[in-house]
Amino acid sequence: MSITEILVQPQAVAWLPWAVQYFFYIGSAYAAAILFLLSYLFRAHTSHYLRAALVLTMSIGAVVGPLALTGDLHQPGRAWHFYTNLTPWSWMSLGSVFLPLFSALSVLTAWLYLRDDIIELKHSDSAIAQKIALFSLGNWQTTSTQMITVTVLTCLSGLTIALYTGAEIYIVQSRPLWHQPAAPLLWFVTAFIGAIGFALLLLALFPIPAKANAFTQSDQGLIKRALLLSAILAAILLPIWASNNPSFSLYDSQEWLVRLGSLSVSFIACIGIALFASKIALYNRPQLLVMSAISLLCCWYLRWVTIMDVQTIPKFDQGPYPYELPMGSAGLLGILGMAGLWLALALAASEVIAIRTNKSINKPQLAQ
Repeated sequence: MSITEILVQPQAVAWLPWAVQYFFYIGSAYAAAILFLLSYLFRAHTSHYLRAALVLTMSIGAVVGPLALTGDLHQPGRAWHFYTNLTPWSWMSLGSVFLPLFSALSVLTAWLYLRDDIIELKHSDSAIAQKIALFSLGNWQTTSTQMITVTVLTCLSGLTIALYTGAEIYIVQSRPLWHQPAAPLLWFVTAFIGAIGFALLLLALFPIPAKANAFTQSDQGLIKRALLLSAILAAILLPIWASNNPSFSLYDSQEWLVRLGSLSVSFIACIGIALFASKIALYNRPQLLVMSAISLLCCWYLRWVTIMDVQTIPKFDQGPYPYELPMGSAGLLGILGMAGLWLALALAASEVIAIRTNKSINKPQLAQ
């Protein structure tokens, strides 16, 4: 009898922190597209500010997300090969077609919806704002039919993003925690938590005077229902996801118990925020920032655990295989850089939003 030792050479993780950033921002974008469509269809009951926050969450995420993806591809020029060597049987190749279409439709939807706000900038005392007003491309009025058509197309395109990003991780059969229906479903439902978190952050950035009567009860209702439903579904899916690993029980590991416990607490916190949302004034910036921070951390950490931490579980032999977050552009600096880019775009876009009272919010703003 002979014994053969098999040694595996050290390998870099397949998915880098850049991938976490991509799935985080693009997930919030397609979830915000769905929420924006709902808020626009019921625009007689929702405020312009909530709709603006959702449409900007969608468009900014659709711009920042693909930039993070190029970082995960290690070099921006590598993305070009997806188009010169198109392979329809590859979900990643299909994503190279779905992604730019969704990004373009998201920016177009945001531009159409915010044209009235951009036109108002021509009355500003700032010369820069007056020049920005030229991006309205004239004083023609956007019709309701145009707005609904483009928004529906953007939602459908967003669903293709949800499909391909979920399929990308589901097809990896060597990772049982990825190759299961609970994984893409968990990503999908928590994307709405991220969308609400970014929308609340934008509401805190908008130049809305305190007690301006700018929000409606339907605004609070939409935030409450979206956050509550998403957090409850995520809390149900998490133990189902964690149990689907036949070779390694997550509940036998102290580290994984801490991770799963932290995620469970974050979902409970989001449920608490949702139940408390109807009592929060949406012009109260400190409260908005706290609610936003909890929601965003919950959404981001879920993706970190399910992408990065899962890769530390050995496939064939015994671990552990710890992962240390680099401080450079492939790690912490990249995370902060993407967050800074999102915030910079949000600050710039928030200055476009015209201050309106509740009386003007519910008036038809688009031509029929």
